[in-house]
Amino acid sequence: MAVQDPGAGGVLAKNAPRLRAFVRSRVRNDADADDISQEAYARVLARSRGGPLGDPVAYAFRVALNLLSDRGRSGARGGEEEIADDMASADPSPFEVLDMKQRAELYARALRAMPRLRREVFILRQSAELGYVQIADRLGISVEAAQKHFSRAVIDVRRAMDTERDL
Repeated sequence: MAVQDPGAGGVLAKNAPRLRAFVRSRVRNDADADDISQEAYARVLARSRGGPLGDPVAYAFRVALNLLSDRGRSGARGGEEEIADDMASADPSPFEVLDMKQRAELYARALRAMPRLRREVFILRQSAELGYVQIADRLGISVEAAQKHFSRAVIDVRRAMDTERDL
């Protein structure tokens, strides 16, 4: 008997309002949004029994999109309305915009928490796209020190993003 990924259920429950709002923005009534959201979660939880999922929330959103697509292809059944192709938008949803803003704030917070030299090396490497030799010359440090500061900055940023995602 396979064991369900213990983290998937909690992460999915925490993000249930986001998924429901995402689905609701693409269907015409609350009942359909509830049905599709619940089906997406059921499928993700069933899939998590096979082992841990990298990102159960992203997987749930993908499953929901597939369910919406399947529903649109099957047409109106029993009084259900077909999902119009022009309802979908290439623009990010309000929830996606909020998620992007939250990630940007996490990134900025991680940068502010870094020591000054580490932050400068990271910004010069990422934003100015300078090589380690150029960074070392500009900051008056060795190439090895520039590499060390950059690798530690990457670790700092990853930890900050992973810590927030796990909350």
